[in-house]
Amino acid sequence: MNILVIGSGGREHALVWKLAHSKSVNRIYCIPGNGGISRIAECVNIDISKFDKLSEFVKEKKISLTVVGPEAPLVSGIVDYFKSEGLEIFGPDKKCAQFEGSKIFAKKFMKKYNIPTAEFETFDNYDAAIKYTKDYTDKISSSVVIKADGLCAGKGVVVCDTYTEAERAINNMLLKKEFGQAGEKIVIEKRLFGEEISVLAFCDSETILPLPVSQDHKRVFDDDKGPNTGGMGAFAPVPFVKKDIIDKIKTRIFDNFIKGLKSENLEYRGIIYFGLLISENNPYVLEFNVRFGDPETQPVLSILESDLVDLILATIEHKLNRCSVKIRDRYAVCVVIASGGYPGAYQKGKEITGLDKVKDVTVFHAGTKYIDGKFYTDGGRVLGVTGTGKTLQEAITNTYDAVSLIKFENMHYRKDIGRRGIVDKE
Repeated sequence: MNILVIGSGGREHALVWKLAHSKSVNRIYCIPGNGGISRIAECVNIDISKFDKLSEFVKEKKISLTVVGPEAPLVSGIVDYFKSEGLEIFGPDKKCAQFEGSKIFAKKFMKKYNIPTAEFETFDNYDAAIKYTKDYTDKISSSVVIKADGLCAGKGVVVCDTYTEAERAINNMLLKKEFGQAGEKIVIEKRLFGEEISVLAFCDSETILPLPVSQDHKRVFDDDKGPNTGGMGAFAPVPFVKKDIIDKIKTRIFDNFIKGLKSENLEYRGIIYFGLLISENNPYVLEFNVRFGDPETQPVLSILESDLVDLILATIEHKLNRCSVKIRDRYAVCVVIASGGYPGAYQKGKEITGLDKVKDVTVFHAGTKYIDGKFYTDGGRVLGVTGTGKTLQEAITNTYDAVSLIKFENMHYRKDIGRRGIVDKE
């Protein structure tokens, strides 16, 4: 079959790379793609918000399956549009995409269906939000998390250690309209402490089939210092997530999520991403995403042995209960190499060298362009260098050995990706 992948990041490169291994695939297209993707798929520059143009392309190229990478098209209803045109597409419809598109929708769903999450309140009035926060922090002496309701490209969550920080965040969202319409409503929740993990899972409204647990590294500098980013690296599986935690995730989160879908008559077919926090040996949901994570997808797909096309089609056809996920007996580590200054201002157009020296490690491209036989930087997160090993330490070593071969002006990367998995968590 011919397949289209929508998106331009490292996640999409990983998807294209994995789909290319499938026995079912003839040709892969990517819109808009990037420099690395262009070496294994035909990249086409179409605005991904123009669903009519995308569907015309799908029909013209006789594409049998479209896989959506980023969240924005899903929240805007690309699945509904494609289905109305009789086109096969992988991802949740607009109604289900609210799990990521509206944090208020997601939190109320969790509360209603007894899915463990931090206690919270929602606000659209500045004075009411300030009064609640002042009373809460005075009474509990606890830090809070302020979240814009809508999509903010990963920047709509502010962890506040003091009332002053919370006041500033509320002011920026509700009064200064920092995030526009996405911040017209906010969630204020109690901050939880513990280890954050990610679980990506296939969901067909009746069955949840999880992929290996991974752990993202959000902050830009080593030891989780500095501002949040889109993700500076990830590893999978996570050694300290033992069977008892997995069992609790299934019974308290997966099972209740499915019950909620059925009760609300929601037809969820796609990837559901559970952003979890493990606190005192209990899992809590921090957020839902309605697509593959980035950079978690890179290490997870690197150890997935199953045919990705088979899993996608089983999800679409409500046949997940007949499937299992086969995983290689390996660890995988993805280290993101970013442009200097990211997540703030950064320069583009820097030539990337050393990629030809990398062996036995996969380099997934994110912000790159391919011009006249050379790769150049074209974004904040540039590359996701992803290696595997029989042990987590071996995977870390293999990955960083490869990173050391790659050069471009002002490049930056964390040097501690995967380290938390080595520490004994017993």
